[in-house]
Amino acid sequence: MIQVFILLGAAAAMIVVDSLSRKVGIREGGGIFASMALFSTLILLWVEASKPPQVTTYRVFGSESPLTASLKLDPLSLYLSMIFCGIGLAASIYSIRYMELERETGLDRYYLLLLTLVAGMIGVTLANDFFTLYVFWELMAISSYSLVSFRKWSWEAVEAGFKYLLMSSIGSLMALLGIALLYGLTGSLGFDVLKAALASGRSPAAHLSLALIMIGFGVTAAIVPFHSWLPDAHPAAPTPISAVLSGVVIKTGVYAMLWSLFKVFTPQVYGFGWIIMGLGALTMTFANITAIMQSDIKRFLAYSSIANIGYIITGMGIAAHVAANYSGEFRIVALALAGSLLHILNHALGKGLSFLSAGCYIVRAGTREISSLGGIGLKMPATTTSLGIGLLNLAGIPPLSGFWSKLFIASAGLGILSDISLIAVTAVFILNSILAAGYYLWFLQRIVFKRGAGGYSSEINEAPASMLAPLIALAATSILITIMLNPVIDFIQSALGVLLG
Repeated sequence: MIQVFILLGAAAAMIVVDSLSRKVGIREGGGIFASMALFSTLILLWVEASKPPQVTTYRVFGSESPLTASLKLDPLSLYLSMIFCGIGLAASIYSIRYMELERETGLDRYYLLLLTLVAGMIGVTLANDFFTLYVFWELMAISSYSLVSFRKWSWEAVEAGFKYLLMSSIGSLMALLGIALLYGLTGSLGFDVLKAALASGRSPAAHLSLALIMIGFGVTAAIVPFHSWLPDAHPAAPTPISAVLSGVVIKTGVYAMLWSLFKVFTPQVYGFGWIIMGLGALTMTFANITAIMQSDIKRFLAYSSIANIGYIITGMGIAAHVAANYSGEFRIVALALAGSLLHILNHALGKGLSFLSAGCYIVRAGTREISSLGGIGLKMPATTTSLGIGLLNLAGIPPLSGFWSKLFIASAGLGILSDISLIAVTAVFILNSILAAGYYLWFLQRIVFKRGAGGYSSEINEAPASMLAPLIALAATSILITIMLNPVIDFIQSALGVLLG
């Protein structure tokens, strides 16, 4: 559990480190220091993950009270923390050269906020009570608001940051109200105590608390109709931050929902599966249709991210529905949740690749318009190859691991053929997956083969090596996970053991 404190300590030291490095003529000192802190954290998480699966808890301070702060370390926390830290590391390395090319200033604050953002996300997964979770949640939220508005000289960034701040603050307050209701009902904010207390009854206040928590966390997860901040935030933020927002920040909202639904309230008692399935179907359908209409590459990828959240939420909804109505079908519940957890990994890698590749194109071409980027892919082969792997993985093209995560969810949805609601939602899921695969392939061929309005000259060349390195690493990881899918599934099964008991 020391991992999160390493990042917080590195963030506290960032301004001093950046100042000292500039005095000796190393402008990239802050970026290198942030990358080293994230890499060290990732290694420590990997070491913990290599040990036999176990759950350990640690009380930070306070006796049993609303202000008790406690942490836990379990396979689910490790799984998500490694994803968050890995994408954060890729964004940090990429930023070293990207921020220089974009002539950005205030880099000490930029890397400080990036470190606190990743620390906040990891802290959310490590929290063992709602008080601790909410503290780390706000750390993550404040950091992400600031990073979206980092280009404060741009009205687009200020407007997007304010919209994100307003919507997310309302969501956070709703979640806080739901948490306060839970404390009033049970006298505790510890997850284990809450689960035991809530399992004994179904009071209207408990249902209201569940609704408030789902809406509050759903804003950050970018679930329709609470999604509108995300397409505005992506174009305004620096490209590495867009990759983090889309790749992992919205997954923090998914985790908070997942933990609340299955570990605190439990679907067998509260029967919310059909609502979650409906939200998933609405989210993926709206986002996929809207994505087709986009001309800005970052808005296009943003709506694609919302659609993928819809796939993940649909898997959660299928699991909750089956758990509530078919007590003997535990394997279907586990299959649906395994698909959702695997897709969290696949989407983080695929969308990290997509945004970082898009950033390389934007830096070289000076435009975000898809129509003006046609044909640039041939002039930047390494970037385009990485982008292709990411998009094909997101499209679910066999044998890439993106195919298997979608197959798990669809198979779970078709597991009970007599249930019309499951069949209907699965049909919507499959149709949306086909639609998304179509526009991913269209986008890729446009980038590679279509002659763009930009009329690129021979001066367009490949992105710098320090920007390509994270792309190649993420692309290699996508392929490695496909080859070594069984160990990944085994680890996900350990995570499901924590979630489902």
